[in-house]
Amino acid sequence: MSKYFIHILLVGLIVLTSCEDEVSSPRPFGYFRIDLPESTYQPLAIDCPYTFNYSNQSEIIIKDEEKCWINIYYPKNRATIYITYAELNGDLKNQLDQTQQLTYEHQIKATKIDRILVQNDSLDVYGLTYKLDGDVASYIQFYLTDSTDHFLRGALYFDSYVNADSLRPVIAYMDKDIEELIRSFKWK
Repeated sequence: MSKYFIHILLVGLIVLTSCEDEVSSPRPFGYFRIDLPESTYQPLAIDCPYTFNYSNQSEIIIKDEEKCWINIYYPKNRATIYITYAELNGDLKNQLDQTQQLTYEHQIKATKIDRILVQNDSLDVYGLTYKLDGDVASYIQFYLTDSTDHFLRGALYFDSYVNADSLRPVIAYMDKDIEELIRSFKWK
């Protein structure tokens, strides 16, 4: 009888102690950790009227060899820098207006748009970099020109849902690579 009594007592204790009201708090929403490898840079080796250094973490995809349109694709980050090139035929104002229009289409979702002047007199490279904040489709856009013959436009896009908070480390990483692209940019 004592054996059954001990079993009943143990089951009773388990039932009584397991019925406590447990206070739980919701876990804060978090994002996956993003490990970003250190970039080393290499010169672009294609037959176009421009060259620059690009990251070893990216792949060059030639979209239109004749027009010298390329994509710089980052497979680990699911990001692409779209590069388009145009020869200027007295239409610099048209190219600048189009670039500004394409950038400011993101103004609806942007909380801020910073403009950074690019000027390298020794290499005849001039331009503007737009850095956008907020949940926009393109966080960094830029153009480079020599003001007479050449015009190059670039825009960074991600192949994922737009969320500035979760993408912030990747955007900073890509910003560094774009700054290297602009710093090393040369007309041929």
